[in-house]
Amino acid sequence: MTLPTARGPRPGVRQLALACAMVLAGCTGGARSGGGPATVSPADLTALETERSQHPTDPEVNLRLARAYYAVQRYADARGALQVVLVAQPGNTSARAYLGLTYEGLEQYDSARAVYTRLLADQPSPSRAVRRLLDGRLALLTRKELQQRARFAIARESLLVRTPPDSNTIAVMPFRYTGADSSLRPLERGLAALVVTDLSRVRRLRLVEREQLQVLLDELQLAASGRVDPATGARSGRLVGASEVVEGQFSEVPTANFRVDASVVRASDAVIAATGSGSDKLLALFDIEKTVVFQLLDKLAITLTPGERSAISERPTHDIQAFLLYSRGLEARDRGDFVGASQAFQAAAQRDPGFSAAAQDAQSSQAAKTATTTPAAEVAATVGGGGGGGGGGGGGGAVVGTTSPAPNQGTLTAAINNAVPSGAAKLEATQPTTKGTTTTPTNGTIQQLPPTDPNRICEGASCAGVRSVLTGTIIIIIKRP
Repeated sequence: MTLPTARGPRPGVRQLALACAMVLAGCTGGARSGGGPATVSPADLTALETERSQHPTDPEVNLRLARAYYAVQRYADARGALQVVLVAQPGNTSARAYLGLTYEGLEQYDSARAVYTRLLADQPSPSRAVRRLLDGRLALLTRKELQQRARFAIARESLLVRTPPDSNTIAVMPFRYTGADSSLRPLERGLAALVVTDLSRVRRLRLVEREQLQVLLDELQLAASGRVDPATGARSGRLVGASEVVEGQFSEVPTANFRVDASVVRASDAVIAATGSGSDKLLALFDIEKTVVFQLLDKLAITLTPGERSAISERPTHDIQAFLLYSRGLEARDRGDFVGASQAFQAAAQRDPGFSAAAQDAQSSQAAKTATTTPAAEVAATVGGGGGGGGGGGGGGAVVGTTSPAPNQGTLTAAINNAVPSGAAKLEATQPTTKGTTTTPTNGTIQQLPPTDPNRICEGASCAGVRSVLTGTIIIIIKRP
């Protein structure tokens, strides 16, 4: 959104500027969102709490207090203060941005994702800075969700081994490089990504995302140790809910320059169900990989349609150097180096402008890098500047924003619309009272934010692997006016 500057400052612009200045004048963010350490002293926090006790429903006071709580990592308290702000001002984008960051601190990543997604949806034409920041937060959330899911699966391993895996679900381990040329090692990730893509062309198969399995291996510390064998592969498969796991290795050989070997291991008993191999010059890497994939599918007795066979035969790029750069990008991103990942992906896209995956991953890695290095206050100020403040104030202080909420418009319908946040909550329409942050229900739509007990698993709609279990119930009540 472009803010008008002609004919003097309009009231909405003046209040939006106040919101941004207020955010920037506050704390500089906590350890979880980039920037420096918290700068809120105990005396500052006590003063803000005293001020809030005098003006319990003032949105400006509560927003400043929420920022301070966030800076000292008191995320549950920050969430309570933000609830008061959003009751009075459902459209306050700075508060909503802090709400997303607070959910991240609480490890309620599904709720944070809902907040950021809704913030993007509520801005028809967000600025480039706003979109990059929110896209970056979403990219970081994906990594956090996968890490959370991996830890959850490992903690429940004794139960998972007794649960039959999903049939026709396949996970692909990173291929193991056994040669001496370290410049080829990134192909461990690149070849795995190729095999995942090709097997996903088969309609009867369901593929576990490469990143999901890689995060699990990092948590188990198996990949670095080189312990990739049928037994460890089967264990990894069970932890991500796969019935079969593809393992492989590659190296240079005297007779053909480059060789790839792969096998399919049953997760239930670690028995090898199929094998495949191919060798040729390195320039024929894609031909080698396709040969191996077709061999595996044939030995698994999977009959391909002409369309599936044609789709598998497609190449992501015809430039081997571009693919090697792309593989380096995957390697960097897997270790959280978004700067290195962005540079490698960009270099791959420059070598082959038609390499769409490289261009897309370069953009997402750049956004993640920006989000990682941007302090919380700057995130809120940037997003707030893109969308403006919201509804009328709660008394006792300055009012941020000028647009009144629509009748029966609830905080949650504005901040987390059409999403399932973690935890259990019955959401009632509320109006602030004079009793601190307590709210009392009135007639209308639901209003209370989800509780602070974090959801321990990823609730991504397309994730394969450990079965998602919602730890609470959302009851939405809409009354006719």
